Amino acid sequence: MAGRSETSERLCEEARRAKDRGDTQTAETLLASAVERNPADTETRLELSEMLLSHGSAENAAEHYKVLVDQLPDDPRCFVGLAEAMYLERRLGEAAELVERGLELDPRHPRGLLLRGKIEQAQGDDGRAVQDYYRVLDAEPEHAEAKLLVAGLQLKQGNAKLAAPLLRSIIDDTDAVNPYRERAYWLLGECYAHDARWSDAARALAAGISSRPGRALDWNELAEACWRSGDLRRAGFAVEQALAADPTNRQALALHAAISKRAQPENGEAASVVSRMSHAESTTRPTIRPEMPQIRSGP
Repeated sequence: MAGRSETSERLCEEARRAKDRGDTQTAETLLASAVERNPADTETRLELSEMLLSHGSAENAAEHYKVLVDQLPDDPRCFVGLAEAMYLERRLGEAAELVERGLELDPRHPRGLLLRGKIEQAQGDDGRAVQDYYRVLDAEPEHAEAKLLVAGLQLKQGNAKLAAPLLRSIIDDTDAVNPYRERAYWLLGECYAHDARWSDAARALAAGISSRPGRALDWNELAEACWRSGDLRRAGFAVEQALAADPTNRQALALHAAISKRAQPENGEAASVVSRMSHAESTTRPTIRPEMPQIRSGP
């Protein structure tokens, strides 16, 4: 038993070094070996479960969390982790029951509150979801994901002025690893569009477009903001992307025609702002890297 424990600890150390150098696949394999050699090591199993969950391996993570729930019935992390795995598999009913068990053990557990809010939002109960997201922010005022989720729901309810400060605080975060910045830019652009601040909207939407799935709907939103702000060049480029995604999109075709008409010089020569368009050249949506704009910090 002592030998198994020593080997498990060595594997854990190797796994952490692999994780530090960015080799997550090796780290996962080493942690799995450590758990196999020492099944009673709950902390290592929990670490492995978290890693599996972060990689989207919900089914494998769930198997380990089920063992942990039996081993540590008073630890809310186990119930919340298993609930997250169920949520990723869209088993919302089971996820809701499990997260409630975790919150019974720790009513202020931030991950549990955040997950319960996501489940409530997925079930259409935006009011309760917002309350849970604000509970997360009460415990962790700089929780970026909770801010983003609150802002999205506030914007959905028409409260752009409440959403914008939350989004700007995410954008202004100096952390080099900020996975929410581009999504925050997009929502901030929608806040500015809601208030008809078209130049600000165009800059923010351009900074956040890479966080979107690349549908014609997204490019049309950016194109319209650019059009309304008077930036025909960027509007034309966005329309190109919209038509590349959906060549028959009516909104994009109408905006393309309007841009082309406005761009005609007084001498009547053709001078469309929109570049040459050849949908037959490629069915692959072009990828752009819009320059990160400076969003002003006004109200």
